[in-house]
Amino acid sequence: MVRSLATTVALAVAAVVFAVATAEAAPLINIYGNLGTVNASTTSNTVGYLSLAQPNQFQAQGFSVGNQVGSSAWDIQEIQVGLGSSGAPSPVVAIYSDFASIDGPVPGTPLATFTGTSAVSAKGIYTFTGSFTALQNTSYWVVLANGNSASLESYEWYTNDAFTTPTQQNASNVNYLGTSERNDVAGSWTNAIPSLSISVRAAVAVPEPPTYALAMVAGVLGAGAAARRRSKKA
Repeated sequence: MVRSLATTVALAVAAVVFAVATAEAAPLINIYGNLGTVNASTTSNTVGYLSLAQPNQFQAQGFSVGNQVGSSAWDIQEIQVGLGSSGAPSPVVAIYSDFASIDGPVPGTPLATFTGTSAVSAKGIYTFTGSFTALQNTSYWVVLANGNSASLESYEWYTNDAFTTPTQQNASNVNYLGTSERNDVAGSWTNAIPSLSISVRAAVAVPEPPTYALAMVAGVLGAGAAARRRSKKA
């Protein structure tokens, strides 16, 4: 009986490890955006230095995560945006919380930072990677800034060539919230032009460790304890 119980517990623990590994290897899908070419676009919002009075302009685009099947969350791992620069800026891409201001939703506080895979120069699509779990029925903002405002550098966040607004992708129920801009960290957020090019890619997030696997371990241990009690009574 003891050997059988140990074997069953080992199998349950293996299920935890397997489920976590499977979740980590889940493929990324595009859950939100309007990403396309930016080669012909002439419309953009400036990020970074504008003038001595406006040393670091922030640009932001928000999205709302609606109800998810089985109350799942999205594990955001990749953000792609259409950028361009003739200088040498230090782009910072972050996910912020949502704040309900008197003028409408705007970015709140930073929650996660995503790192670029290449320096921004010629106009094109640039990829930033990281990890952030976006919960259902919650709104967030992708915020771009210049990480070295003292450099007096800036870059452009372009609309796509079709000037389309970001929408849900792959039936994700993740939708466009708005576009805002702010001058430096002490300024106020104001509405800006929509349809800046973006793609948010994610995998379905699985609780770690999975609830059902933990329940299996607890059930096995409980059954083993009950069996030992019956054996002593006998």
